[in-house]
Amino acid sequence: MKKKQKGKLVLGLFIGCCLLYAMSGFSTKSVQAAASLQKEDGQLVGGKAQDISPAGKYKPKENEDAKNTEVKSQDTKSTEAENIEVKDQEEQKSTGTNDLTQNATGASAQSGTYGNVKWKLSGTTLTITGSGAMPDASLSEPAPWSELNVKSVVISEGITVIGQQNFCRMSSITSVSFPQSLQTIKEAAFYECSSLTGVKLAKNVKTIESGAFAGCTSLAAFSASGVTTMGDYALQETVITTFEIPKKMTKFSPQILFGNTSLSELKVASGNTAFIAEDGVLYTKDKSTLVLFPVDKAVTQFTVPTGVKQIGDYAFSKTRNLKSVRFSNVTTLGEGAFYDSSLSGALVLTDKITTAGSFAFDSCTEITSVKFGKGLKESPYRMFEACSSIKTIDFGGLQTLGMRTFCDCSSLVNVTLPDRMKKWGGSVFNSCSSLKTFTAKGLETIGYADFAQCYALETVNLSKVKTIYRQAFANCPSLTSITLPASTQYVDENAFEAGVQVNCLNKELVKFGKNGLHYAEKITISGTRDYKKAFEVLSIVNKKRAENGLSALTMDSSLLETAMIRAGEQEVLFSHTRPDGAGCFSANAAMIAENVAINQRSASEVMNSWMNSEGHRENILSKDATTIGIGCFYMDGVYTWAQCFGNAENPQAAAKPANQTVSQSMYIPNGTFSEAITSRGIIWNTPKEYTYQFSIGIDSAKCQVGKKTQAKLWLINPEFGQKVAFSSKNITWVSGNTKIAKTDAKGKVSFVGSGNVTITGKTKYYQTSVKIKVKVNGKTSTKKSSKVVLKDKYAIYTGKAIKIGKAKVTGSKGKVTYTYYTDAKCKKKLKNYPKKVGTYYVRAKVAATDTHKSAQSNIAKLVIQKKNPMTVKVKSKTYKAKASTGKLAKNYSFKIGVTKAKGTVTYSKSKNCKKYITVNNKGKVTIKKGTPRGKYTINVKAKGKGTYASRTIKVSIKVE
Repeated sequence: MKKKQKGKLVLGLFIGCCLLYAMSGFSTKSVQAAASLQKEDGQLVGGKAQDISPAGKYKPKENEDAKNTEVKSQDTKSTEAENIEVKDQEEQKSTGTNDLTQNATGASAQSGTYGNVKWKLSGTTLTITGSGAMPDASLSEPAPWSELNVKSVVISEGITVIGQQNFCRMSSITSVSFPQSLQTIKEAAFYECSSLTGVKLAKNVKTIESGAFAGCTSLAAFSASGVTTMGDYALQETVITTFEIPKKMTKFSPQILFGNTSLSELKVASGNTAFIAEDGVLYTKDKSTLVLFPVDKAVTQFTVPTGVKQIGDYAFSKTRNLKSVRFSNVTTLGEGAFYDSSLSGALVLTDKITTAGSFAFDSCTEITSVKFGKGLKESPYRMFEACSSIKTIDFGGLQTLGMRTFCDCSSLVNVTLPDRMKKWGGSVFNSCSSLKTFTAKGLETIGYADFAQCYALETVNLSKVKTIYRQAFANCPSLTSITLPASTQYVDENAFEAGVQVNCLNKELVKFGKNGLHYAEKITISGTRDYKKAFEVLSIVNKKRAENGLSALTMDSSLLETAMIRAGEQEVLFSHTRPDGAGCFSANAAMIAENVAINQRSASEVMNSWMNSEGHRENILSKDATTIGIGCFYMDGVYTWAQCFGNAENPQAAAKPANQTVSQSMYIPNGTFSEAITSRGIIWNTPKEYTYQFSIGIDSAKCQVGKKTQAKLWLINPEFGQKVAFSSKNITWVSGNTKIAKTDAKGKVSFVGSGNVTITGKTKYYQTSVKIKVKVNGKTSTKKSSKVVLKDKYAIYTGKAIKIGKAKVTGSKGKVTYTYYTDAKCKKKLKNYPKKVGTYYVRAKVAATDTHKSAQSNIAKLVIQKKNPMTVKVKSKTYKAKASTGKLAKNYSFKIGVTKAKGTVTYSKSKNCKKYITVNNKGKVTIKKGTPRGKYTINVKAKGKGTYASRTIKVSIKVE
């Protein structure tokens, strides 16, 4: 696994790289400590696997699919770059050379051919002639006139399309003459033409694509009476004060005018069937939705008309003068409805509001208090994030809080949740830097980073909490102690900083790691600490470092003890996660990296394994390391090894002790537990899980009436599979039939009768059983035959190893082993379970027992097929037509939600959709007014990519 680079916060999981030697059974792992996240380094903010951000500024993207340009938020918490430029994939558009000539006055002129058009510059006037569509330009392949001093542009008759980025960033252009023949202006055509003051388009212009005039910061006059479609950000950052919705425009997005701070009035052209405007505010025709409130409208108070049920997406975003709104009969607030608006003072949400979109009031920095109504049951994602003046909250009828609802609300001081709230979305109060007291009598789960960066937090009252996850209270320097209730079941070791005193009333829980609590039990193993071999490893380490021009490492006494402990722990769990579930770095705060290994028998063998693995070698040859501790533990024929690296300036050099036989105690958690995380950031992938299993050993030769034998309980190392002998005061033994066998407290089994019996060994949280057959002295039985059957399996590619499934065994209860092959004759054996797409062959073998012979199965086929995990959230849609006409009375639209798709997703419609139903390249479906009764189909296709197959899903639309 790639190791973390110093100084960078990596939002990912770190576990060591692993070498498996199938023939020898050798194995090694390495890991480096993640850098601690400093308070000034950023926010520990909870997120989603596919995080969303509010609408942000448009910039043209450098690729041939620019229509799908992503718009990144200006959200300060995003770690992604706002704009990424890559090389354009289009072919060179220019087909001729530019000529320099002298005109009649002796002035310089330039001209040339660009695709199917000709151009000529006379003075500062650029004239373009030709017919049809102008070619598309790009950031890397701009139009040939892009660097010239052009003030006026004349586009002659015959031109129908102005291509993508044709005049991008030509800041000297002050005027453009558009022809009557023009029909389309493509994306970013006049992007950042900052001197352009006016645009007047003929009625034939129907389409203006995204960002067409974005960044034209002097554009105050705009006329486009024939336009039917206008893309988002088409007029971004212009200074238009009055905008009129054209007659045939039926769709309008507030993002068309994103960043305009001058808009004071909206109008609607006569005859428009989709919208109306009243007092400069835009509504849908039926006035059920408020579409856009002008950002610079000179009013401080506004009452939503009583007929309006919905505030549209970003309808009030970035207003400049509006201070308060009365919601009347509004039921729905769209996404970003008041994002970064000028609302101030007390905000009251009525009981009628039942739905709100993400970012509804995000970044409204002048709101001082919030009162929820009884209608809204769950707050949406980032509803009030960065509302830095909110001091009080009335939770109204809320049942739960969505993720990051009050994140970064820096004026909150005291918060008490209603008792009814048992769960929330996570990171709700992250970065509330002034929050001092938090009380929640019903809350059961505290999630990742819920209170991270709450610097003033002193008192937390959680009466019914059950689980507290990683980094929940990270960077809370004022929180010195907390008392957790008896209901507590699990606290992650990194939920609190190391210095916080955690007092838990559930005394059954055991502490682990820095500050963790969980159900666990103690076991003890016995073995030998081999200091001789440990110091032999040190000699080889320093020899390798010298060969690479590095200083020798000192065997530090503290790290030596830690390494011996960690080597012993590898016998129980071969991992950088400790047997109790804590991270390896909890063993010693001085550790900066760790290498571990198992089953190598000498110093040279283990060093050979480590030096032939990139991650381990980098740790051994690290320039940062100055000290080391080396552990070697021997138990029941198995050697385990550990290297713990440090960087102390004045280490305490360790003496070389004699080898010691020791008993080492450790805790193991109850049930399945996840590997410890060594990074401080968000973890997108799923951590590995471990489950301890046990087996019982009984001398079968002594399973005869009248004899006794000692039962042994073994723990099985989850990562290496070897059996580990251990002791525990919690072990108890039970016989399933005391007429056949009796057990005592120490596992001594006495056989008193013949037949089959089950012996069970139990610890505090675990148990396992073995079935044995007790015979009468002197009598033996002939072994019976066994049969093993495997079934073919067709599996879907997951990227992980795939097993064929359990074999059906008749007769023997011996161990079943599986061997995988690449050929049907089972000649070419695989070392591990297959995990790539392909066809494989499998045979199973059951081992012989005292009563049954061994047996081999048939050859089964394992086919791993390509997959495409695409899912579509919208299964079907049904709309009612008018009974009198059999047709829809109005437009409907919905968006097809696609998740997990691999490869490009495209949308198409069936032939019978005709003109009635349309779908755009983002999956937005519109069913037009007048659509007749019938069934229609929209096809959603995800193109296969690599090991993923193409897949098509049909979405049905029924008008009835």
